[in-house]
Formats: sequence, structure tokens, C-alpha cells
Amino acid sequence: MSQKFRLTQPAIQDIEQIADYIARESGLVQSELFLSQLDAKFTKIAQFPNLGRKRDEILPGLRSFPIDN
Repeated sequence: MSQKFRLTQPAIQDIEQIADYIARESGLVQSELFLSQLDAKFTKIAQFPNLGRKRDEILPGLRSFPIDN
């Protein structure tokens, strides 16, 4: 069963800035690919919230889940 999640406004702004940077440096296609991959990871995390590496050393309960290498 999928869980709900939400992005904070600072997270949304960060994602927009990253996408803009990728578009400037690598082109719109790469930027759209990044956003598509990010959306797929968000969906997967919502479905399986315990995926990823525990990062309690940063913040208790935090997990990291890379998009790509």
C-alpha cells in the first residue's frame, strides 16, 4: 500500500534549481530525464518507505536513496 508524502517548499525550490542547472549545462532533455527519474524514485519510496540506506548519523529516521550513480 502506498504511503503519502509531501515535499517541503525548500525541497521543491532545490529541485527546480537543480533541474534549471541541468538544463543550462546539459540540455532540456537531460533535465526532463532527471525530473522523470526523481518522480519514479518518489513513487517507489512512497510504495516502500523502508527502502534505502539508513542515515541516522545525519538525522534519526533519515534514509538516502540515490537516483543514479
